[in-house]
Amino acid sequence: MDNRLAFWVLRLACVGLIGCSSGGADRIVLGQDDIPRCKSGNVFCEDACIDPQTDARHCGASGSCLNTAAGVSCGRDAACIEGTCKSVCGAGKISCGGACIDPATDPAHCGASGDCSGSTAGAVCQPTTGRCAAMVGALCQAGRCLNDCPHGMQVFGVTGKVETFALPPCVTEITVKAFGAQGGSSTPGSQGGKGAMVQGSVCVTPGTTLTIVVGEQAPSALWPSGGGGASYVAAGNTPLFVAGGGGGGYSDWAPGGAATTLATSGTGLGGATYNNGGGGGGFSTDGMGPAGTAGMSFLHGAAGGMQYPTGNTNATRGGFGGGGGASESGSFNAGGGGGYDGGKAGNGNASTGGTSYMGPMVANPQFTGDTRIGPGSVEISY
Repeated sequence: MDNRLAFWVLRLACVGLIGCSSGGADRIVLGQDDIPRCKSGNVFCEDACIDPQTDARHCGASGSCLNTAAGVSCGRDAACIEGTCKSVCGAGKISCGGACIDPATDPAHCGASGDCSGSTAGAVCQPTTGRCAAMVGALCQAGRCLNDCPHGMQVFGVTGKVETFALPPCVTEITVKAFGAQGGSSTPGSQGGKGAMVQGSVCVTPGTTLTIVVGEQAPSALWPSGGGGASYVAAGNTPLFVAGGGGGGYSDWAPGGAATTLATSGTGLGGATYNNGGGGGGFSTDGMGPAGTAGMSFLHGAAGGMQYPTGNTNATRGGFGGGGGASESGSFNAGGGGGYDGGKAGNGNASTGGTSYMGPMVANPQFTGDTRIGPGSVEISY
């Protein structure tokens, strides 16, 4: 047959009851007066027969598929399921403005729900204010804007263990006041060296978990005493504040060396030994000393060193926070104080306190050496 006759045969087949299928929607080429016929359940939309139960361009269409009968377009992040657009963004997410968002954390649609329009579009969180606000910008946590962050204070005393403190997720700045512990005193009359005080404010990443050690005063002894522990506040392995502990005292004429120095550089080394006395632990490395007398570093758990020999009642261990243990073997040696750099053990009054430290980004830094009597403490305000 000629091409003209073939065209009319094919056209009559496609618009008749036989139909022509293209795999998904049935595409039909029509003239101006042609009347489309679609299989049962389908409707004719945009020159094609579509299933309104699954078609994402005309979800829920009916009848003439014009105006309100044309259904709705489901958009990029939704699918047409049983004639209704449903999100395909995954668990906990919804489609907002053509993108999948988490309404619990998205600052442009904080707390959004449903179709994310009008009253269900959530709130737009405004930027936070303050010296450290640039670290966070707008913030949405648990579906609520936290532009007015709550304020609080936490005080830590001696527990003999490393503590952690998770800051609220909106906190960008903390103020710390920390005291190192006094060294152990000798019962005939010599006092342990006094601990230091550091104070200042520093910006932190929201949600930071701080690691905290509070220095313990070493026990008293008849003769040489152990060094006092330092107090530490760190973010992970980064020191923020360290208040040095004092050195141990000896007999009635040799007080322990006080924590008097603020370190501005270095890596935090352990203190030196003297004979069998233990040096104080630093931030990064342990003190020096035989048979467990050395104070441990902050990074190694900050335990105080043991007296030498172990169990001796005339000399005492160091305080938690890296204080070095004292010795009554060979000569009387008092322990060094814990610190950013550990203090050294010494014969007689030659023990020294540990150094203190504040990070380079600390605002309004304050340091007072030779000030703390008794155990250390840490106060964190936000």
